[in-house]
Amino acid sequence: MRYFRIYTDDRNPLPRILNWNSLVKPGRRAEQSIYEALGRNNYLKVELNRECQFMDILCYPCFLASKDMADLIRLYCPNTRFKNMFLYDEANQRTAHYLVPQLEEIDCLHERSELSRDKSEITRGILVKERIEGHPIFRIGQIEGRYTIANLEFIESAYRREVRGMKIEEFTVQ
Repeated sequence: MRYFRIYTDDRNPLPRILNWNSLVKPGRRAEQSIYEALGRNNYLKVELNRECQFMDILCYPCFLASKDMADLIRLYCPNTRFKNMFLYDEANQRTAHYLVPQLEEIDCLHERSELSRDKSEITRGILVKERIEGHPIFRIGQIEGRYTIANLEFIESAYRREVRGMKIEEFTVQ
């Protein structure tokens, strides 16, 4: 049983979000509270270099999935709810449609996991096997940072679908 953190590959230029605080009050960091604060359809102005593409996943300001990535999440977790996020690059007259998934949060970090001082980053991730079995994609719930975790089968499906802009980091399972 292998699990990986999935996140945006920072080698790709990311869109700069211009009006995030108009959607969500400053200080909200937990993905669940961000999801609850969003409306059904949300619009954000962004800046992105003309030559750059919008990637299939974005992890900032919250976890955003392209339609293809959202379809994959639905395949593995059919009961997942989504909200729409439309990114508009005014300077280049481009729009991208993303979906914000409401992924299950699981308190699954092993006590031997190592966290940063402010508990916002996992420096050594160890997951408790009994708590994550049967969950192909989820969020780690007991820390401040945003960690989306997926099993090997989900990751392989994403790469077969040529998901753009996704990076992975393996976590130990005990």
